[in-house]
Amino acid sequence: MDNPLLNGFTLGDIRVEPLTGRYAGRHRAGHLPPRAIEVLLCLAKQPRHLVSRDALLARVWGDGHGSSEALTHAIGELRHAFGDHADEPHYIQTVPRRGYRLLVEPRLENVPTAEPTAAPAGFWQTLFRHGVVQAAVAYLVAGWLLIQVADATFDNLGLPDWSLPFVTFVVIGGFPLVLLLSWFLEFAEGRMERDRGEKSAGWLQGLERNYLAIVAAYGLAVLGAGIYQLSVGFGDSGAPVAAEELAEPGYIPVERNAIAVLRFLAIDGSAASEAFSAGLSEDILDRLARLAGLRVAARGDAWSLPENAPSATVRRRLRVAYFVEGSVRIAGDDLRVVAQLIDSATGRHVVSREFDRKLEDHIEVQREITDLIVSNLRVALPGDDPRLPALGIERAPVDAYVLYRRGLDALYQPTTAESARAALDAFAAALDIDPGFAVAHAGRCIGWLQLYAREYDAQFVDAAESACGAALETGGQLPEVRVAAGQLYRMTGRLDSAKAAFRAALDIDPRSARALAGLARVAEQQQDVDEAAALLRAARDIQPGNWQLYNDLAGQMFMSGQYADAAVEYQHAAFLEPENYVLLSNLGASQILAGEFAAAARTYERSLAIERNEEALSNLGIVHYLQGNFERAVEYHEQAVLAAPGSAASWANLGDALHFAGDQDGAESAYARSGRLAREALGVNPADVDTLCVAAWAHAMQGQFEEASALVGMAIETAPGNPYPQYYAALIRTRSGDFELADAAAHRAIELGYPPGLIDAEPHLAPLRARAEPADTAGHAGR
Repeated sequence: MDNPLLNGFTLGDIRVEPLTGRYAGRHRAGHLPPRAIEVLLCLAKQPRHLVSRDALLARVWGDGHGSSEALTHAIGELRHAFGDHADEPHYIQTVPRRGYRLLVEPRLENVPTAEPTAAPAGFWQTLFRHGVVQAAVAYLVAGWLLIQVADATFDNLGLPDWSLPFVTFVVIGGFPLVLLLSWFLEFAEGRMERDRGEKSAGWLQGLERNYLAIVAAYGLAVLGAGIYQLSVGFGDSGAPVAAEELAEPGYIPVERNAIAVLRFLAIDGSAASEAFSAGLSEDILDRLARLAGLRVAARGDAWSLPENAPSATVRRRLRVAYFVEGSVRIAGDDLRVVAQLIDSATGRHVVSREFDRKLEDHIEVQREITDLIVSNLRVALPGDDPRLPALGIERAPVDAYVLYRRGLDALYQPTTAESARAALDAFAAALDIDPGFAVAHAGRCIGWLQLYAREYDAQFVDAAESACGAALETGGQLPEVRVAAGQLYRMTGRLDSAKAAFRAALDIDPRSARALAGLARVAEQQQDVDEAAALLRAARDIQPGNWQLYNDLAGQMFMSGQYADAAVEYQHAAFLEPENYVLLSNLGASQILAGEFAAAARTYERSLAIERNEEALSNLGIVHYLQGNFERAVEYHEQAVLAAPGSAASWANLGDALHFAGDQDGAESAYARSGRLAREALGVNPADVDTLCVAAWAHAMQGQFEEASALVGMAIETAPGNPYPQYYAALIRTRSGDFELADAAAHRAIELGYPPGLIDAEPHLAPLRARAEPADTAGHAGR
C-alpha cells in the first residue's frame, strides 16, 4: 500500500508510527491497537474533512463486518491516547450522527523527532546573547506586580473604572515592544545604541544592557493607552451589561443539599434514544424535586450545559453540591442506562451504576436510579425519613412517552408560533398512541395558550379549554394537569378558579415551583404585590438556578414601578440563560422605563441578533419614537406587526409613529386595526388591564373620547395600584383637551411609580408640558 503516512507523521506535538503502532509526545507515549491506527490513517488522508461513519466502517472493517460500537471504541482509544475530549476537541471532532473530522494537518517527517534540537538551541542562545530573555522576564514580573497593586488599591483610592483596564493594556501592549527594543538596542557607555550582539556574561549583565528597553516599552505603551482612552475609552457606563460579563450572583449559595440533573447522553445518537434520555433525565429531576430535603436546579438551567460538562463548570453555573449525569443506549428492545452521582467540588464519583433492562421497564429503571441517588445523599434528606414518597407516576407506552418528552422540549424553548406548533404536533402523536395520556392533554392545553399569546386567535383558547378538560377527566390527580388548568383560567381572567387550580397542584406536590409561580401571577393580577413577590421567592428557593423565576420576579418588580431592581433581576436571569432573546427584550423594557434609551437600543439589537421577535422590534421602535426618530420608529413597528399581526399593542404603536411622521391616513388605519384586535382580546379576558388601556387609546386617537374614558376607567378600577392606566388616562385627557384632569392623572401615575423622564419624552404629552409652569415641568416624565 503506497501511503507515505505509514512511514510516520506528526499531529501537533505527537509523533505517530503506524507500522509499529507507537505514538509519543511531550507528556505521553504508548501503543495503539491496529484498528485505531487504521481509523486514524483514514482520517489523516482527508484532514479537516468530514469522513462518514459508514465510510470508516467499510474501509477499516470491510462492508457489513464492523459495528457502530466498535468504531466509537476506536475513536475513544485515539482520544485517550492524544489526551483529547469530545466536548472540546483539539484532534478529532465528532459530527453527531454523521462521522468524524481530523482537525490537525498531519506533517510528514523522515527524520526522528528527537534529533532536530540544534536550531531551537541556537535560537535561544541568540536570544540570551541579545539579553531578550532577561528583559522579557523582568518586564513580565514588573507587569504582574503592577496589575496586582492596581487591583488591590485602585478601588480604595476612588480611581475611575477605566484605570485597571488601562494598566492591563499597558502591560500587555508593552510586551512586544520590549522584545523588539531589547533585540535591536542596548545600553552601553551611557547611551542607547544598536545591539552589537555581544554575548552577555550572565542574567544581570543581559538585564543591565536592556533595562532602558523595559522603561521605553512601558513609556510607549502608556502613550498608546492614553491615546486610546482619549479617543475611544476603556469603559462605557451607559452600555448594558452583557450576559457573559455578569458576575456570579453572590446570593445563590452552593448548599450541601443542592443537586442538578444533567441531560443523559444518547450513545447511539438515534432520535428515540435522545428523546428517551431527555425524558429519563427530567423524570429523575422531577422525583428529586419533590423531596423535601433537596434543592434541585431547574431543567432549563441544567440542560444549558453540555453532556459530560466539567464539574467546576456545573458548580459555578448551577450552584449545586452534586449533580447526576449518565448515558442511554437502546438496541432493539434492550435498554442500558449508566447513571453517575458526582461531587461538584471534587469531580469524584459518589456512585456509578449500570442498568440493563428491557425497554418496557423504563419506569422501573427510573425508580431504581432515583432510589440509588437518594440513598447516597443522606446529608440532603430529612434524618427521620430517608424513603421516597409515593409519587403516582403516570404510566404510558414507551412510544407515547418519547413523543410526550419531545413535546415538552418544544414547550421549554423561548415561545414562538413554530415551537408551540411543534409541541402540539408531538403531544397529538402521543395521544394517537394513548388517548388517555393525561399529561399529553395538559401539554396541548399549554401549547394552545402559547400559540394564542403569539397569534391572538380566540379559537386557540377554545382548543385549550377542550384539551384541559380532557386532561382533568383522565388525570386530575396529577400536579401537571392542575398547573395547566390554572394557566388557562389565569389567561382568561378567571382568577379565583386559577388560584384554586394552582393550590390543588400544591396539595399534590408542595414543592411545585410552577404552581407557586402561577399563584404569584394571580396575586400580581389581583394587585397583591407583596404576596406575588413572596410566592416567587419561595419558588426560587426550590429551584435557585431557574432563570424563568428570576424573569417572573423581575416582571413583578417592573409592573410595580421598580424598574432599576427589575433590570438587575433580568441581568441575573440573562447570566443563567445568555442566549435567551426574551430575557434581553425584557431587560430592554426595564432600561426604557429607567430612561436609558441608548442602552435599551443596544439590548434590543442583541435580542434581535438571536431571534427576530415582535417584542424586541416593537420596543426598539418605541425607543426611536421617544427619541424623536419617527421614520425609524415606523420601520421597526411595521416589522413588528408583520411578525405579530394580531397584536393590538403593536398596531397602536405603529399608529403613534405614523401620526408624528405625518402619515395621518396610515395612522388612522393602524388605530382602527388596534381597536378591533383589542376588542377581540377582551372577549377572551375582559379584565386584561393592558388590553383595556390599548383599546382606550385606539378609541381616543379616533376621536371616540367617551368610549376611551369608559375603557380606561375600567382599567383603573381593575388595577388601582398600577401606574399604566393612569398614564393612559393622562394621554387621553391631553388628547381631548382636558388638561387639568390630564395633569392630575400624570401626577398619579408618577406617584404609583411611572418614571417622570418618560412623560417628559412622550410626544403626545407635549401640549400638557407646554401648559405647565417651568418648575413643574421637571416633575413630569414619559412613556
